Amino acid sequence: MNALSVFNDWLNSDYYGFGRTQNSAFTPAVDVTENNDSYVFDVDLPGRSEKDVNLELNDHVLTISSVKQAEKEVKTESSNEENVNANEEETYLIRERRHPDFKRTFSLPKDIDEENVSAGFKNGVLSIRIPRRPEVQPKRIQINIA
Repeated sequence: MNALSVFNDWLNSDYYGFGRTQNSAFTPAVDVTENNDSYVFDVDLPGRSEKDVNLELNDHVLTISSVKQAEKEVKTESSNEENVNANEEETYLIRERRHPDFKRTFSLPKDIDEENVSAGFKNGVLSIRIPRRPEVQPKRIQINIA
């Protein structure tokens, strides 16, 4: 069974839930590619940095999560213009750019090398490279004539 069919099986499985999100209004877009040597996850995380993201790999399950503290909204009730300007406080009239928490999990095939996973963050894109272990070839047993 090749890795693509494994991923497709998990995608259609109720149990494994490839790319499941948990308690999230925000779901980052993820591209998953494979080659002979590794699986690569590219995750769009605009407005976040590597400090905002948590990666865990446990028992062939990759978890990507983020808890980002919301910026404090300051509401001014004062009509005293000098007081508002002195504190340089702002009041939001429209606020659409929020960074909600998220958590995504990915069940991975058994051929991954959990010890050599690497990740990088550049221009709002998190890239995770998970190397593949070579497939174990069956051992040929010599039959001796008695």
